[in-house]
Amino acid sequence: GLKVERWVNSTTCLPRAPVMVRVKRGISTNIYLDNTAHRSFIYKKFNVTPVDMESAAVALICLHQRTPFILIRSLSDLAGGGSSLSNEANTYSTLAVRNAVSAMIKFIHLACCMARLVHEVNQTMNKRN
Repeated sequence: GLKVERWVNSTTCLPRAPVMVRVKRGISTNIYLDNTAHRSFIYKKFNVTPVDMESAAVALICLHQRTPFILIRSLSDLAGGGSSLSNEANTYSTLAVRNAVSAMIKFIHLACCMARLVHEVNQTMNKRN
């Protein structure tokens, strides 16, 4: 389990704790999305949950380089579905970044543990042969 932060700063806290989820299908756009109707349209049309503005660039470069990649994102606003604040991203982006870094560190730690385990299993199997 990864514990994510909910305090934006010393005086502002989210009303509920953020959660980490694995997303099966997301979308990347070239526009800043802060409109509930447009967000609903994208969800219904493409059956996606998160929308961001950067992942497509990473995916495109990796595709051209034939390099596998994993994206770990932390959303900073609800694309028009949150509070009446005009730009929630300005308020929550620092918290989102801190939580994304925590997730990346945890992912790297788990990947290293898995690689070590695979290496040990391979060594054991080679000794038996």
